Amino acid sequence: MFFRGKDKIQQLTNYIYMKIKKNGRIAWGVTLIVFGVLFLVKILLPNLPDALEKVLFDFRNYPIYAGIIFLIFNKNKNPGIVLISIGILLRISYLVYWFRNAGDIIWPVLMIIAGILLILRVYRNDVKKD
Repeated sequence: MFFRGKDKIQQLTNYIYMKIKKNGRIAWGVTLIVFGVLFLVKILLPNLPDALEKVLFDFRNYPIYAGIIFLIFNKNKNPGIVLISIGILLRISYLVYWFRNAGDIIWPVLMIIAGILLILRVYRNDVKKD
């Protein structure tokens, strides 16, 4: 791990970047740190503006935060995409609040579509292996 030459900082940066991308534990660690800081801010700064507090501490945004962290720090992008998708799904009822009946129907339909996509993906991977 000793870096030689003039470009030591660049070599160190590349080394750290490669280690981050190879190890999924770093994404989990960064996620825990971010959420710990987030909850600590909520406790230590109780007088945050209401608009900021609604955005930062809404549970429907938590999967989106974690998904962004996983996209940045994890080599495998699938967990990040899944977490962001879950966050968006949690937001759908909020985005289409004026369609109350559609909100009741959309969750089962989205669950069915997600299940079909998962099954097709597994089937497609099994067919490629044979």
